[in-house]
Amino acid sequence: MRALTDPASIDLRHMVPHRVPSGLPVWDQEITGSRSGRPLTGSSGLPEYSQRRLARVGRMRREELFSRSGFYGFLLESNVLLHREAARVALDAFRPVVLAQGSKPVSVLDLACGGWPVTIAEVMAAFPHVEFQYTGIDINPDQVALAANRFPFPENVVGCRIVEGNAWDLSALDVDDRYSIAFSGMNLHHGTPREVWFLGNQLKGRIQPGGLFFSHDVYRPDSEPYRPRPETIDGESTRLVEPDRLASAGAPTLHIEQDRGVAEPAWRIDYVQRMYRTLLARGADPAGAESTASHMRSRDYPLSTGEFCNIMESHGFIVHVRRYDASPEPLGPFVASCALTRPARAINP
Repeated sequence: MRALTDPASIDLRHMVPHRVPSGLPVWDQEITGSRSGRPLTGSSGLPEYSQRRLARVGRMRREELFSRSGFYGFLLESNVLLHREAARVALDAFRPVVLAQGSKPVSVLDLACGGWPVTIAEVMAAFPHVEFQYTGIDINPDQVALAANRFPFPENVVGCRIVEGNAWDLSALDVDDRYSIAFSGMNLHHGTPREVWFLGNQLKGRIQPGGLFFSHDVYRPDSEPYRPRPETIDGESTRLVEPDRLASAGAPTLHIEQDRGVAEPAWRIDYVQRMYRTLLARGADPAGAESTASHMRSRDYPLSTGEFCNIMESHGFIVHVRRYDASPEPLGPFVASCALTRPARAINP
């Protein structure tokens, strides 16, 4: 294996779907069947209470960016959000957890996996002699079908389940009690501080002692105050977790400096413009670039890395942050990877 400092040591491009000249993925074909004899299932027919909760977060469920005809595949291929760099960092973070499992399969939980979970798949493939049991969760039915029936998981993934549901509320889903590793790619920046706290509270009980939670995500600059997410967009709730669920879990009101100004903060304008210009420079279809920018303006209200660390440390995780400020990628200053370990012996927060 080449050194992790080699930019080509992990190249995700071979895992991105076939494309048409416009830059849009060819994902509109009928999705049927499984590609191999490995256990590979897409789960639907959720309990009624889960269906009600999904309905309440329906806007994200219908996001065009993540649909079969959406544009997310181009974001992966063009590496604008540093997925290749994240894969290299994740490989180092995964190694001690994987080795500690010995000959036992490594169980992986992928939160908001999407239809083309290339980063986590490439990391699992980097351990060819290790068997993985993979569970992916996504709220978008299109993405569940794609991941279950079309995505080329590596051969060492010996068991695979793709579950349709809200990855922010694991208690409502039919998933295992414990995992060796949990993974989240480009999802947490949609949540409020209380919702992130709620997710961390669940993960501390789902990740086995000595296990890992690895998150690759967008973060705002530490020097900028938090911009609260609107409660509604176009008349629909933006909640990812219902208030009664937050209250029953004891989610505190976190004291974070907030930006309540009317004008859009300069950092958010810069963040969106960097994405839009970079996509166009890399040959993106203008309509796809605009749909991405529109999604960012309406959905992206990230924490700072400092706030994320404080929240997760309150749940007993040990947090290591890898920033990409020095990266030549234009979005580098807004992206970080966080490796959170759950100590083999619990720490009382």
